[in-house]
Amino acid sequence: MPEEAEAEKKPAEVKEERIKKITGLYYSRKDIQKAIFEFSRNREAIPSYMMESFGKRPDSLQYPQDVFELAKKGATSFHCSEELWSDPLAISTNLEGKKLADLRTGWDFLLDIDSKYLDYSKILAELVIKVLRFHRVKNFGIKFSGSKGFHIIVPWKAFPQMINNVKTSDMFPEWPRIITMYIRETVKKELIEKITQLEKNLGPSKYVKDFQAPKEVIPDLILVSPRHLFRAPYSLHVKTALASLVLKPAELPGFQPKDADPFKAEIRDFMPQPEEGEATELLREALDWYK
Repeated sequence: MPEEAEAEKKPAEVKEERIKKITGLYYSRKDIQKAIFEFSRNREAIPSYMMESFGKRPDSLQYPQDVFELAKKGATSFHCSEELWSDPLAISTNLEGKKLADLRTGWDFLLDIDSKYLDYSKILAELVIKVLRFHRVKNFGIKFSGSKGFHIIVPWKAFPQMINNVKTSDMFPEWPRIITMYIRETVKKELIEKITQLEKNLGPSKYVKDFQAPKEVIPDLILVSPRHLFRAPYSLHVKTALASLVLKPAELPGFQPKDADPFKAEIRDFMPQPEEGEATELLREALDWYK
């Protein structure tokens, strides 16, 4: 009997079959293929399979339909590099120092905001946006991670090519790491205050005790490392089957995971077009703070 056979399957098998059905339908959408492909230009772009095993590296997408072809072979999600390369396929683990720097044409500044609780991630994301705007960064992207966090990106074009005769493209991961630490310290006090207030509003034991909470939501520095990958916009999250949906800042407070239903996803550009050098003040302030 079909029902008996279904009942005999282990939960993991049922989940895997469900994910495969969703990925097949979802990645067959031309607009999803195009969104992932366009964002992956000049980046490493690596498929991830069930059990979160990654494909070979280096790799890149050659055509939008590669997304669907890889999904048919079992790919559940797609991950891209923060670093921008003249030829992603020329990257090798044997390349170091200047040889690797010669291939790198730039880097996007990306903050990975994650927490055990989505409400905490929202608070931190709003504070990060506040810091960016204070430093005159107006063009940034924000998207849902697919689980309980958010990614905020400031495009490479927003940064100056040189500072103090140092080539900015060569300063990865040092400078993005410094910016991340600077933002962390800048928001720390208000983060504690807002999470504490949230705890009071929701009642005792809703989440974590007051002053332990910030430890759960501070931006993750692991992402700021050479050749590290992050989930591409509109890629699915294998554990939740939700889409990494691009958001407007005003949508952040009311956002709920159900809004990232892959079959209701509407395409928006994750990468805005910044004014030239609009993130210069942010970078200079972070470097001065670090000194």
